[in-house]
Formats: sequence, structure tokens, C-alpha cells
Amino acid sequence: MNEIKSLFELLEMFKTPSYDKIPDIELYMDQVLTYIKKQLPPVKPQDKEILTGSMINNYVKDNVIKNPKDKKYDKDAIALLIMVANLKRVLPISDIKQIFQQKDGFTENLYAIYQKQLETVIKDIESAGPWVNHSSELDLTEIALSLAVDASIKSYIAHVIISGTNPEPVKEKKKKEPKDKEKNVHA
Repeated sequence: MNEIKSLFELLEMFKTPSYDKIPDIELYMDQVLTYIKKQLPPVKPQDKEILTGSMINNYVKDNVIKNPKDKKYDKDAIALLIMVANLKRVLPISDIKQIFQQKDGFTENLYAIYQKQLETVIKDIESAGPWVNHSSELDLTEIALSLAVDASIKSYIAHVIISGTNPEPVKEKKKKEPKDKEKNVHA
């Protein structure tokens, strides 16, 4: 039962501040990194940083977020970086950039959508039966596999939507029977 309790505590770490709770003052890079580190857990427990200065510089170069003004990041940039830090677990940065470009300059609205979805997913996971009723390590393995498959499929669908591609379903090729085999059957 302690394992489940610690999993629920982990989910609490994913709750991000509302847009109005993000600092209104512009922050330097090291302040941004400290702030975001407090807001989100690392990608993997052994990872120390979910974002680094180099990563943020690359996001600026790739126009994922706007250039800082006088080396300071504003509230919109911080909100976008919080989303990047979480979404990069399941989407390539190019897809995240496309999502951000669709925002029509309304970072606050996009962030509100992000938060609402995050809260919905957390509530769904917390209310899922297998979390409460597990009885063995195998059950936990099944839960982990189920969550991983769910994330994989949803990530794939998100990528297809973002990229605007409509992949063709894989068609099974019909195998031709060798002529020698047909002769042996009739003989």
C-alpha cells in the first residue's frame, strides 16, 4: 500500500501553478531554472535537472520560446517552459513548437488548457481501480505497461494531428503459394 501512496504523492508533483501564480517579474536564467525545478519532478528519478540553461538556449534559437529581454524571461516564457519541460517527455520539440505557434499569442489561454488537461489526467489516474486494488508486483508491472502503452499511443496520435499527416494503414500483403506446393497437394 505504501507504493500506491508514493505514486499518488508523485502525481501531486505534476500540479503546476496557475498562470496568475507564475512570477510577474522577469527572471534570469538561473532563477527560471530554480523556479521550474520546484514546479515539476525530473524526467527520471536519477536525473537532476528537467531543464538546463543549454536546453533553454536551444529552445530560444529554435523559436520555441521568444528571446529573453535583457537576459530576463517573462511570465509567458516561464509558462511555456513549464509546458516544454512536461511535454518533452512524450513529444519531440518540433511538435511542441507547432503547438505553441498555434496559440495566436495567447500563452495564458494555452497554459490554462494545459493545466486543465493535466488535472483531468491526474484525477483519472487517481480514480483508476488497478491503482487501489493491486496485490502483487506483477499487478504493478501491468499498470506500468498499461500506462506506457497509453502514453505511446496518445503521443503518436498527437504527433499525427500536429504534423498534419494522415498515415496510410499498413496493408497486409497476400502471399502467393509456390507452384510446386500446389502440385504436391494434388498428386
